Amino acid sequence: MSTHSNGKKRKFVALPRKTFLGQTNADWYIYWICGVASIANIFQGFDSGIYSIIISDQRFIDYFNVAGARAGVVTSMINLGNVIGNLFVAWWFIWYTGRRMAFALGTIVLLVGVALQAGAVSFAMIVIGRIISGIGTAVIGTNLAAYQAEVSSPAVRGRVVSFVQLSYQIGVLISYCVGLGTVKIAGQNSRRTATALQCIPGVILILASSTIPESPRWLLERRPDTPERALRELSKLRLLPGDHPDVQAEFLDMVAAREYRMEHQGDLSWSAFSSQYAVWRRLAYGMATMALGQISGVGALMIYGVLIFESLGFSSGTMSLLLNVVSGVLCLLATLVTTTGVDKWGRRITLLAGSALMVLSHIIIAALSDAFPADSDPNRGAAIVEVIFIYVIEMAYSGALGPTAWIYASEIFPTHLRDKGVNISQAAQQTTTLWINQAWPVMFATVGHNAYWILVGINSLGFLMVLFFWPETKGVSLEHMEKIFGEVDQVDAFKGEHHWTNSEVVDRMVDKATEQHLEDVVKWKETERSVAE
Repeated sequence: MSTHSNGKKRKFVALPRKTFLGQTNADWYIYWICGVASIANIFQGFDSGIYSIIISDQRFIDYFNVAGARAGVVTSMINLGNVIGNLFVAWWFIWYTGRRMAFALGTIVLLVGVALQAGAVSFAMIVIGRIISGIGTAVIGTNLAAYQAEVSSPAVRGRVVSFVQLSYQIGVLISYCVGLGTVKIAGQNSRRTATALQCIPGVILILASSTIPESPRWLLERRPDTPERALRELSKLRLLPGDHPDVQAEFLDMVAAREYRMEHQGDLSWSAFSSQYAVWRRLAYGMATMALGQISGVGALMIYGVLIFESLGFSSGTMSLLLNVVSGVLCLLATLVTTTGVDKWGRRITLLAGSALMVLSHIIIAALSDAFPADSDPNRGAAIVEVIFIYVIEMAYSGALGPTAWIYASEIFPTHLRDKGVNISQAAQQTTTLWINQAWPVMFATVGHNAYWILVGINSLGFLMVLFFWPETKGVSLEHMEKIFGEVDQVDAFKGEHHWTNSEVVDRMVDKATEQHLEDVVKWKETERSVAE
């Protein structure tokens, strides 16, 4: 605390903190615990990658009679599970059980789905297993974004939340490498082995989730009667004592934001949640940003990658799989670029750069497809260029639209709405992915390469939306995000109403908040005024 037992105020001297590669020890600690938590999103990346290989395997196609729209069902059912999980399951797990526990519970759900898929002897088992897996990945994926946003400082929040996409790309790359090995296994044991290998990161995540700190913001919201727990976790995360001015300042912002809401709004019910313009506005931004990357068609390009490469003339199964591995490496590198730089150049410019690359790449692919149709006038040089720009599209998503969507959606909502907001935003992404993945085989069979021109128009519209309407959130504290959207800054408003201008009052408020029930803070109102005046 800010005072000793003898009543003397403890003095802190601002000393430069130790750094390694330009990052403080506290930053590296955040990277470590969020890296451990990011094992969660390796699942979804592995699933997307491994099924791009499985659905191109003739043995799987023949066994389950997978063709046309039926192939779309296999690939898109995990997205249906994601939507179900986002809207009805994930937010409940995250809010009521806590961020740490949600990792373990979501993984258990996911592993049930994996078991059904690995042991499937009928098409129905594949479909049900993928839906259940989708529910599990919805829980751990959205929980990961919320957790990383809440434990990180504004200076590193962007790169930390981009671990969501980074871990996804690691999962994709691992699956491509696994596919190269398991495709040679005889019969149905090939896809069974590839699918069952997801159990390894699952067990690791369940064990690792018990070693990371709980989110102090979640603790303050859900356990207001023991605010000292939130302060203790915050102190642990920042590698500073609880009475350090930086820790107290951040803790006070958390206290003030909650107290202002309780005084002026109270706890939001679902009806209040759905009836407030400020909430709808943020939901619109979160949902649109999440959907922006998927309407590019990148999900279809990734899941049907092997089939697309084969349609361009790379008919060798091994060659198509190797092209997939190259794609995985390039996407991972692109994500690393954003992870290291998004907190420097911001969210808007990253989204705009990604959208611009999407538009340019689709134009080139569509033009080459018009000039050299693969089915009637194949051209090896044109096919190679098309593969290159398919890579560019995937890299633009992995290095820009994908990670930035998670960053944006996780930071624009206040703590008491973050679980619902992130899940509804993610539901928009998965709904879009569900539509694209389900429609792609039929659309491509109907309009052929003209599908790329459709994507040119969609991506151009997305670019213009970001250019004219998206605010920048770089470097803004989670408790001060309201001012970005033209709303009342709840922290400043509460401090103004209660005359939090005197340092002694602030010290007393911190002591009070951490020693007694947080709601008792309001009883100090008259005392604060008299001291401040």
